[in-house]
Amino acid sequence: SSGSPSAVTAQMQRLEEIVGEPLLAPQGRGRGLTPAGEDLVGHARRILAVHTEAWLALKGARAGGRVAIGTTQDFADRGLPELLRSFAVSHPRVRIELRVGRSAELAQALQAGQLDLAITMRQAPASDEVAVIGEPMRWLCSQKGLAAREEE
Repeated sequence: SSGSPSAVTAQMQRLEEIVGEPLLAPQGRGRGLTPAGEDLVGHARRILAVHTEAWLALKGARAGGRVAIGTTQDFADRGLPELLRSFAVSHPRVRIELRVGRSAELAQALQAGQLDLAITMRQAPASDEVAVIGEPMRWLCSQKGLAAREEE
């Protein structure tokens, strides 16, 4: 699976080859980000924030409504809080509903129309999903559009 430890290790090694320097280093009992890794994470978060803002703006989110987002626990803990704060400032009329779960559950909820956007570790989107961001994570969005539903 794409989220297995060996797959993550292989993806990190490939990323380090592309960048040309280590992104992780031994730290305490585990591994932590190097300065280059911290820098890359910062850039990635800014890219995700800009991408999310552009995507939602194109789908009419500036007008208001709600956006139902599903994500894995890892991303909910690390990457999402900063993005949601930034988005809330830019889009105060949009209400975010957050659902945390496993990738398979989130994909089912997206297909059932319960989510507008899913941040998962799935390899490939289903035929009725649109992959917005690729490796090592995919953002999948309902083709119905974001913030298209009225608040209930």
